[in-house]
Amino acid sequence: MAQVKPIIFIHGLFQGPFRPGVTEFLSPNPVSIPDLPGYGTHRHVPPEAISVGAAADFICGHIHELGYDQAHLVGHSVGGAVAVVIASRYPEAVASIVSAEGNFTLNDAFWSQRLAQMDRSEAEALLESYRANPRAWLAGSGIDATQEQVEFAAHSLAAQPSSTLQAMAGSVVQTTSDASYLQAIATILDQSIPFHLVAGSRSRDGWDVPPWVLQRATSVTIQPGAGHMMMLEDQQSFLSIIRQLIPV
Repeated sequence: MAQVKPIIFIHGLFQGPFRPGVTEFLSPNPVSIPDLPGYGTHRHVPPEAISVGAAADFICGHIHELGYDQAHLVGHSVGGAVAVVIASRYPEAVASIVSAEGNFTLNDAFWSQRLAQMDRSEAEALLESYRANPRAWLAGSGIDATQEQVEFAAHSLAAQPSSTLQAMAGSVVQTTSDASYLQAIATILDQSIPFHLVAGSRSRDGWDVPPWVLQRATSVTIQPGAGHMMMLEDQQSFLSIIRQLIPV
């Protein structure tokens, strides 16, 4: 019998706010939601060692540390760009990609551009304002948050220093502005790696996916009633989509 492959969730610019139940829902596939370099348990990593490429190398190493040769990658926002770089550098390690509003162009990285250009004190003040009122931060994304969602958003906002956010933001701007990035996506689509697109119904129109990617993607799925932070808004619906896209 073929080995059941793990599902690796790759968080975005902020650490992913998943609540309990992910592993049970996606069983029998093993599930891992690692902190990228600079985040959570790895927040000690210095800014100069934080980048999309470093995150890609880290995830590939993580797959092997788990004892697998291949994994399904679910990348959200910046995590979608990380998944692309992994598949470009280590195609043999990728069973499939789910890009949940992953970054394709600079139009997707507009907030990252703004953050990367701030001075350190300005970035720190912005992050502290979000931490002081996570409910307002969620409301800015159109989320009328429950108390549980506010608590998990607060955890996500506290999981990384502003220096990590600026380093990763600058790297995603550099990565997606390089013509080789879209060429890497084209190469992935030419290969046998399934490439799925998932968007929230409220945020879909703002997701700048090149038309040729939409045409060639393995599937395009819209999560009803959700915005960019789809897994925080309705984790059950998001995981149901992932379960449909990724085979056991």
